[in-house]
Amino acid sequence: MRVLLDDRPIEIEPVTVARAIEAARESANAEGRIVIEVLGDGRSVDQQLIESPPADTAGFAELKLVTADPGAFVAVTLSDSGSLLEAAADGHQRAADELMAGNREEAIAPLSEALQAWQVVRDVIEKSAALLGLDARAVACTWKSGSVTGGEIIDGLTEKLGEVKRTLTEQDDSALSDVLAYDMPEQVERWRALLKQLESIAAEGRA
Repeated sequence: MRVLLDDRPIEIEPVTVARAIEAARESANAEGRIVIEVLGDGRSVDQQLIESPPADTAGFAELKLVTADPGAFVAVTLSDSGSLLEAAADGHQRAADELMAGNREEAIAPLSEALQAWQVVRDVIEKSAALLGLDARAVACTWKSGSVTGGEIIDGLTEKLGEVKRTLTEQDDSALSDVLAYDMPEQVERWRALLKQLESIAAEGRA
């Protein structure tokens, strides 16, 4: 199996997918870069195989590991994540509108979409901060006329999502619609500030 780090051949022993990924990551880290994609014979390798790489070639004639500058990669990832916040905001509003109209069942789908978007955003923030060598909770963001820490932003969302879960479980549709319509928009804006601050740090190449 031929192994490439970007377009540069690398020698590995033994010739296995597991050793190829390990060696590529070591080389990339030494150069201040990260592996962002693994291609087997020109096609993207399944994430499960990357997480649990086999001790053989897995039938590949060539394994190519693509690297990127972590700051640039994180900046793009965070920028793209802005659409997830828009999806969450849209889901909150649609669910609140349905609840206020007395359509509880119709509110479930947009609410689920919003909660799924939040889960992805939180995951992106955590992983992006880790790649930058930062603790997301310690990042300071400009907010209104002052500042707020990432920890306050993260805890604020946790608290409000707890309220969503409680009112949903208790079938308190009036309280649920209030949380979604009046409290969650501020959460979206606070998280947008955190995304932008991390994106700025990544773009400047600071860790």
